[in-house]
Amino acid sequence: METKKKILVFIPQFPVLTETFIERELSKLVERNNIDLAIVALSKGEGNVSDNLRNKINYKRLSLYDAPYILLFFLTHFSKILSLVSSIEGKCCKKLFLVLKAIGYSRYFSTFKPDLIFSHFMSEPSTIAMISSKLIGVPFAISAHARDIMISADNIAKKVEWAKFITICNKNAYNSFLELVSEEYTSNVFVSYHGVDVNKLVKDVNQSDEKLSKLDRPLVLGVGRLTEKKGFKYLIEASKILKDKGVYFYTFIIGSGPLYFELEEQIKKLDLIDYVSILGGNKGLPNIKVLKYLSIADVFVLPSIQTREGDVDGVANVLLEAGAFKLPIVATNAGSTLEVIKDNETGLVVPQENANTLADSIDKILKDENLSTRLGQGAYIKIMEDFDLNKNVEKLELLLMQ
Repeated sequence: METKKKILVFIPQFPVLTETFIERELSKLVERNNIDLAIVALSKGEGNVSDNLRNKINYKRLSLYDAPYILLFFLTHFSKILSLVSSIEGKCCKKLFLVLKAIGYSRYFSTFKPDLIFSHFMSEPSTIAMISSKLIGVPFAISAHARDIMISADNIAKKVEWAKFITICNKNAYNSFLELVSEEYTSNVFVSYHGVDVNKLVKDVNQSDEKLSKLDRPLVLGVGRLTEKKGFKYLIEASKILKDKGVYFYTFIIGSGPLYFELEEQIKKLDLIDYVSILGGNKGLPNIKVLKYLSIADVFVLPSIQTREGDVDGVANVLLEAGAFKLPIVATNAGSTLEVIKDNETGLVVPQENANTLADSIDKILKDENLSTRLGQGAYIKIMEDFDLNKNVEKLELLLMQ
């Protein structure tokens, strides 16, 4: 009987409420039953965990109990450690600290006897995975996303040289990444979209005990972290414009983040308390509740922007979820949104930071049922063609198994 390949997934926190795409992808890999998967996370998040992942998750943070082993390994492999420290970027003390952490985690990783270490994010987690792979002689690979490439990436040149492969979940980040690395190493870098299992999403909502009914007004819905790049202040401004035009509606924003109180204050100042609400009290909502709101909404809005620092969305997971429920979508042209939304076909595209155009597009959809239906159907078809989780996980699995 052929032994399944053992894949160790290393991730900082799991499961994360705003990173449901990772949990779904891993659950689908386990469901396919072609690899032996183990997950190592530094801490537990607040997201939901599929039943088939519960016995796959291991939480590990280094402690003083690991110090004697780390010190002994450091002293007995000094020349190797020195070589690793000199090969990575950063200040000497920071590099040494990372290598010492990697020594501790490599010992833990080795207990799983992995054939491959698969790390999420192009930042410190994959640096630890990269060093650990050298210490225990196991190849590593990386799943990169958006912010971790645009803002927090480190040791890019060495990672692309040493990694077995790197997947990037959107073309915008992929193109940005290629500009940062030597062309000779780019053959192992791939675009690998995440996705959604449309049938499962709809089934989960239909089978859920708690039901949501349509509201007494049309519902405009926005979902995401309450951060600058999500652009929710422009959705609130657009809501003010719609109210002043006499449009009857609700705007619900679902999410948590550092701008919660600032956005709440904006709602009060614009006299929108009876029109705009941020649900969840800065804690967000469980994904199943988000899906329920998507199932009853009339318009989904993604008002994202690219910040001055370059932070921008990749393919927002909630955009795919909205398409799965055949919602008409209004979205800005930021990041990789245009990989999903084609203007007047799979949604309406508006400029960034433009509340007037945002309001006009929302109003247009609310007033035109045929347009709403056509755009919702177009988004659904696009999701099924390019962002079906079953198809995309199959492609990822082939990379993991090679």
